[in-house]
Amino acid sequence: MTTRRQGRAFVLALCCASAPAMPAADEPLVNPVLGKPDAIEVGRDIYRAKCLVCHQSAGARGSNLFATKLTDEQFLETVINGRKGTQMPAFGERLSPDEVWQVHAFVKSTDHY
Repeated sequence: MTTRRQGRAFVLALCCASAPAMPAADEPLVNPVLGKPDAIEVGRDIYRAKCLVCHQSAGARGSNLFATKLTDEQFLETVINGRKGTQMPAFGERLSPDEVWQVHAFVKSTDHY
């Protein structure tokens, strides 16, 4: 198994443990809380506490998350595992997959902070 597949398997196991049905390996992983007002509100609070310092409302030390081209799965993997060669740390021990999805739902709900 390649490192990328191992990472995907790990992310799938983390985020889909409570999901009704786990997607097949060739199906894209989709954020289950996109568009849900409660998730967006919680995501905004998490963003303020954990992400704003680096990402601001249009990018700063970190990229502009509101203009990201990452897929749902790539967003989840990046937040959980961090990004080597950048200042993006791994949040896998600080945020649950559900919390990452909530942040993603907030980011996708608007074009700015």
